[in-house]
Amino acid sequence: MNTDFEAFKEHLSWLIHPSQIDTVSETKIRLSSKFTDTFPILTELVTQARVLSLDIDHQPHHLFSWTNKNNEIFGWLTKAESGFTSPLPFIEEHKLLLNEIGGIRESFNQPDPSFSNNQEFMFTGSECSAGINDWNDYYEEQCSDENKPPMDYKNFISFVVEANGATTVYEPQTKEVFLFSHDHAFDNVDFLENQPEYTFHTFHNIISFADYVEALAQEWKNEII
Repeated sequence: MNTDFEAFKEHLSWLIHPSQIDTVSETKIRLSSKFTDTFPILTELVTQARVLSLDIDHQPHHLFSWTNKNNEIFGWLTKAESGFTSPLPFIEEHKLLLNEIGGIRESFNQPDPSFSNNQEFMFTGSECSAGINDWNDYYEEQCSDENKPPMDYKNFISFVVEANGATTVYEPQTKEVFLFSHDHAFDNVDFLENQPEYTFHTFHNIISFADYVEALAQEWKNEII
């Protein structure tokens, strides 16, 4: 019996029924030099993980597991998306992440606070969308009410969606990352200058997509024994 797999099933029993899972096996993740150069902190985290390969509803996934300072198993379930193609203008760093470890479908027993908390998905190519996750009308109304110029958000990539609908996006040309949220229950963001409050936010010490990925990896790496 694999203890990582049992911990995963215990924490995410509400998400996936055991009958949906088959072909569970231990595996190794091989990372390219381009990946290790782009995401050095994530590389350290991934190389310390115990990794299982499993099919869920006939879709390949990986379970990355670690042991935290409380001697508890915590981890990510990622959807393998090597070779995934999309009409969306994904930046190279996003494609690299998808090709080598996949997008995070779920996490369990995660650190608190962490970017991974209360998220519907993170990075998963097949879940990403253009824009700001259906907040168009709300945003344009706020801009009109406060007489602020709207950003050209139509080509933004929504790559993280929170349970309450908030979304983290990047601008494909500049690779800048923003949080779009209708509330401000966050300690690590500020309202974006010259934009309505409770719309676009910037993160503290994070500018680009790669910065965001590395910050997430650092949160998890800090919890490892």
